[in-house]
Amino acid sequence: MATRINPGAMRERVTFERPFETLAPSGAASIQWIYEATLRAELVQEDTEAFLASVDRTEDRKVFRCWATPFVTTDLRLTHDDRTYRIAKIVPVFPNGLELHCVDGDGQ
Repeated sequence: MATRINPGAMRERVTFERPFETLAPSGAASIQWIYEATLRAELVQEDTEAFLASVDRTEDRKVFRCWATPFVTTDLRLTHDDRTYRIAKIVPVFPNGLELHCVDGDGQ
């Protein structure tokens, strides 16, 4: 049976931000994070196989399911409960959803 989106389980609020790079006259680059959108999402358990196969070993990992939107890419970062995460992998979910595999993004 395929993984499905469950609208009633979307109880979490996640915020997406896009990087915006600026160059100072000295040539130094700085990155600012610009608000993109806030969506409702379902926080789900990562399956054991995905956890063990992961390249990104970190203590703080989350998997969210949300409705598919064209702006969501791995270039964005995601904030949930005042924690920032990097979107490591995006998996399509039947029928119109995305599963976002996120890892601790404190280094961003």
